[in-house]
Amino acid sequence: MQNITTKSPTSSEKEPTLRDLYDRMGPRNGIAGRVVAQLAAEGVSVAVSTVFNVIYGRSSHPAVTDAFLTVVAAEKQRRADVAARTKALAD
Repeated sequence: MQNITTKSPTSSEKEPTLRDLYDRMGPRNGIAGRVVAQLAAEGVSVAVSTVFNVIYGRSSHPAVTDAFLTVVAAEKQRRADVAARTKALAD
């Protein structure tokens, strides 16, 4: 008899989700509003609730996902720059 069940990966780490990225940005981070603003600049109109639905995995919208990832990457870079400037000024 052939075993047709698939085994799950042995890695205990799960794939990061959009929600994980959002949570790592800290409370009241304004990311959703910046996603809406970025999409508006590109001519795409979405509500903040749509952004949160995508972040929480309740819906799928590729433009919102791409904008969210772009905004998170920019925020992480901004925070790294602030940390580097703070360290440089403290020396």
